[in-house]
Amino acid sequence: MSKPNRKVIRLQQMRAQRASAAKVQFVDIVFENEHGQDETCTLPTQDDWPVEVIEAVERDGGDANIGLLRQVAVPPESFDRLVKIGRLTVGELKEIVEDLSDEAGTTEGEGSGSSTSSESTPGASAPTSSATTQAVA
Repeated sequence: MSKPNRKVIRLQQMRAQRASAAKVQFVDIVFENEHGQDETCTLPTQDDWPVEVIEAVERDGGDANIGLLRQVAVPPESFDRLVKIGRLTVGELKEIVEDLSDEAGTTEGEGSGSSTSSESTPGASAPTSSATTQAVA
C-alpha cells in the first residue's frame, strides 16, 4: 500500500521548531534625528510579518511595503520618523525590505535545512546591527 499524498503540519510544533532555530527575527535601523541623536526603528524580518496585517494593508489599498512596515515597526511611529527625518529613499526602502527578507534565514526556493540559515546567524546581535547600518548609510 502506498502512503497518502499529504503532509500534516502542526502549527504549534512548527512554531516551536522555528523559535529554536535561533535566527535573526528583528532588524534595527538606526538613523540620526533632527537633534543629531541616533533613533532606532525596529522591524521584524519578513518571515515574522503577521499575515493579517498584510491583508489589512492590502484591503485598505495601501502600498504593501510602506503600509506594512508602518504597522509592524517598534515603536510604531518610528517608521514615519525614519521616512521623514531620515529622508528615506525608494532605493533604501527596497534595500531594507531585501535585508528583512534575507535575514529571515531562507529565501524562496530554499528549504529549512539549507546552509544559508546557519551561516547568517553567528551571533544573536552581530548580523542585526551590521546589516541595517549599511542599508541606511
